[in-house]
Amino acid sequence: MMEFTTPPSYGTSVVNVGGVAVDGKIVCANANGTAVHSNIEKDQEVGWPAPSQIDWIWTGESADGKVVKAELIGPLGTRIDRVDVMAEVPKFVKQIVANAAGTKPYIYQ
Repeated sequence: MMEFTTPPSYGTSVVNVGGVAVDGKIVCANANGTAVHSNIEKDQEVGWPAPSQIDWIWTGESADGKVVKAELIGPLGTRIDRVDVMAEVPKFVKQIVANAAGTKPYIYQ
């Protein structure tokens, strides 16, 4: 499953695509799934809300018309990486950008 949210300039649309496979065979694939950060904790280092648990839910129909529903709910574990997207920019420039935008430029993986 992959879920994308467009920025406000594009209408903040959420697009979700995904599928369920069993034993190497696709059971269903569509754009009807959801990914919800069901538990969020504050990142102590930068103050961002960081997900600590996620609920993935797939719904659809199999090729033979049967209803398919799959859920995967659980903790995300330790964050692997937080990438500073402005790491190569001098610190004072980063501070100006962060203050102007009201946010800190990090990507979580």
